[in-house]
Amino acid sequence: ERGVSLTDVARESKDCLFFFQQDNEEKPKPKSAPKPASPAKKIAGGKALRTATRSGGGAENVQTVRTKNYPHQVELHAKRQSEGLARYESGGGGGGGAERKTWKRFVSYKGDAALPTEISEPKIYIDKKALTVVLPINGYAVPFHINTIKNASKNDEAEYVYLRINLQTPGQLTGKKEDTPFEDPDATFIRSLTYRSLNRMRFDNLFTSIQQLKKDVNKKEQQKKELADVVEQDKLEELKGRRPHKLPDVFPRPALDGKRLPGDVEIHQNGLRYTSMANQRVDVLFSNIKHLFFQPCDNELVVIIHCHLRSPIMIGKKKTKDVQFYREATDMQFDETGNRKRKHRYGDEDEIEMEQAERKRRTQLNKEFKAFAEKISEAATDSNGEPLELDIPYTELAFEGVPFRTNVKLAPTMDCLVYLTDPPFLVATLAEIEIASLERVQFGLKHFDLVFVFHDLTRQPLSINSIPSSQLNNVMEWLNDVDVPVAESQINLNWGPIMKTINDDPAEFFAGGGWGFLTIPGAPAGGDSSASEEESSYDESSDGASSSEPSESDFDGDDASDDDDMSGMDDSGEDWEEMEEKAAKSDKKKADKRGGGGGGSDSDVPKKKKPAAAGKSKR
Repeated sequence: ERGVSLTDVARESKDCLFFFQQDNEEKPKPKSAPKPASPAKKIAGGKALRTATRSGGGAENVQTVRTKNYPHQVELHAKRQSEGLARYESGGGGGGGAERKTWKRFVSYKGDAALPTEISEPKIYIDKKALTVVLPINGYAVPFHINTIKNASKNDEAEYVYLRINLQTPGQLTGKKEDTPFEDPDATFIRSLTYRSLNRMRFDNLFTSIQQLKKDVNKKEQQKKELADVVEQDKLEELKGRRPHKLPDVFPRPALDGKRLPGDVEIHQNGLRYTSMANQRVDVLFSNIKHLFFQPCDNELVVIIHCHLRSPIMIGKKKTKDVQFYREATDMQFDETGNRKRKHRYGDEDEIEMEQAERKRRTQLNKEFKAFAEKISEAATDSNGEPLELDIPYTELAFEGVPFRTNVKLAPTMDCLVYLTDPPFLVATLAEIEIASLERVQFGLKHFDLVFVFHDLTRQPLSINSIPSSQLNNVMEWLNDVDVPVAESQINLNWGPIMKTINDDPAEFFAGGGWGFLTIPGAPAGGDSSASEEESSYDESSDGASSSEPSESDFDGDDASDDDDMSGMDDSGEDWEEMEEKAAKSDKKKADKRGGGGGGSDSDVPKKKKPAAAGKSKR
């Protein structure tokens, strides 16, 4: 049947409404009580996150997150306090900084027979092999180890040249507390020795030799200190009986010496072996791998397998705690404008094909590297007897920050917070974090800072600066979900002196309340309100006192009499009619004076000019 118009007037589209209802649509069940509308959420990595923008109710969201997390945070802070008391209840670790510092003893020669034959003459002699400077004192040759010499100086005066040698002695720290006292407080020390000579060239050579020897020894000491935690790995046991699993055409980080060439990674019995095309090898044992990461090449230029080590190793001349194997996800593209395909194709067909090919290549790379990383995890679990889980960063929970010098994108994983794309790498183990401090959290600031304090209190805290304030909700929720205690402050704390004070006596620190001096986000403002009331009452009393002081001291007698007259007028109780009559009388007197043409102050008022005659014209 044809449609029938039921109205005589034509309707416009904006005046018509249509409702479509499907037959199989289920009717909504009546709810007993309506729930309050919650802020918009998004699901990322299996966790619900609120809107990350300020426009999505930023201030209300932050307050809601703090209020929701507060009970859990109170439990975490109490747990950290009890763990700290149990860890240092016997006083262990207290005063470790000052007690470990002692004066080192250096031996130049074990006996008179070991002295060089050159000391027979009364002159200064430098023994580079024994790291000793032999100085003549009252006809005797006295050896001084180079570490006992602080510095040397040379001055020229007339025909003489003076060489002064300053020695290391306690009590030289001016304005600082002496934390390395000598074992014998009554001992007498020689601070400096000065020699004079006419042989300018010889003293120049001696001064240069002492300075160079001192520099070389300090450099060796520094290298020894840096390599103190480097371990000597066991020998890699090669896999026998079958070919090892291999991942070809990958590059290592840190890079090996020489030309940048790809190589192969193989899985052996107890570790990994990387072999470059130049036959350079890097062995990483499974027992030294602490965390294993796989980062896909989605929105990245490289696909990565990353090994974070328990103890650092040496790769070439570099000390490293992170070993990475990667392959670039993009190939070099060439201009195909002269290709024959362009003559028969129009539009963007070739660009679409290139995008599809690159997407396919990235998917294949991710699949290949993930499968190899899973094989590494299985081999390490079988070798160590302990599971080594493969960790993948959650890009949905990533946030920007500055852990070193550049702004990078940090991504949480199951056990860590990582940045693996470019060196220097960042791997912060969540299980090693004692407390996290959110700093510069103020309304109006666009960024805030995050500081991690570790269980090992001697370890320097990790600071991540300039995190966007729009990510504050996500960071607080993530830290709360991974059971990390969170503190909050409006300013940056000076963690250097704080950690020094804690390390001096950790037992006393935890006995005195531990981390209670930090503010827990979402804490009720009961104490603050009472303090503010006290401050306001104090301000009112001080204001009243200050207002009463000038009335007694600053005003003179005349002002006081004026105040008495005014008070008398107020007490007379004049009504509005009498005041209006007085005002009318005063106005009438002024008008009479102006009309009578009297002098005085009113005579100075300029009079209005009379209008010109109508018959005269202006020129």
